[in-house]
Amino acid sequence: MKFYFSSNQFEQLKDFNFAEKQQIIELANHKMTAPTKLLLNILKLLILIPPFMLLARVDSWLFVLPLILLLVCYFVILRPLSLMFLSQHIDEAVAQFKRRRSTTDND
Repeated sequence: MKFYFSSNQFEQLKDFNFAEKQQIIELANHKMTAPTKLLLNILKLLILIPPFMLLARVDSWLFVLPLILLLVCYFVILRPLSLMFLSQHIDEAVAQFKRRRSTTDND
């Protein structure tokens, strides 16, 4: 399974602008099954809890270090993890988006 760091890396989304990509990703998110969403959210929690525990315990300027760790976790781990789970449904979401767009254009 390929690891995506950005929606720009999806070959299926190359022809769409940013707003359309976000709509397609949202459609793909709705196509995920409940157990898959549960697994993804549990993985996210397991990754996010340790930095938040560090944030809760720090009282000085060192507060910045866990905060940076949290941001790194999001952009390097959580976003690609979410996109990896969504990649299974991107083709269906693109087809659904094109159908919606063509019916909207015909009206």
